[in-house]
Amino acid sequence: MELTAGQIVTVDWRRDPLDPAQDPHPPEPNKLRPAVVVQDTGLFDPSFPTVLVVPMTGDPELALPDLTVVLEPSASNGCKKRSYLLPQHLTCVAKTRIRTATDSRISPAELQQLRQLVVLAIGGLS
Repeated sequence: MELTAGQIVTVDWRRDPLDPAQDPHPPEPNKLRPAVVVQDTGLFDPSFPTVLVVPMTGDPELALPDLTVVLEPSASNGCKKRSYLLPQHLTCVAKTRIRTATDSRISPAELQQLRQLVVLAIGGLS
């Protein structure tokens, strides 16, 4: 699966209810959720099995002040309502969990801001 940085994908975070090993703590979304690819996909062969993503939400309660990229709906990002990118939830997912690789994407400026907030969230600017 070929993905590009800034692309919006749908990730399946649902777990198997019959597998207690899939009951993470703290809890994960346990549903389909949009996310943005932040990995420098040029560094990895397309056959690499995982990708770094930042989840999106429409819930402003999950957004941390000064650590969130706010997306207003646009034709390029395909959002229907204001959405929030959550860099504090950066995660590596198996590409097999990606259900849809959309044609939608965030702008280069939004991607740069998101990557800077990821670096801040992991302590890279201290």
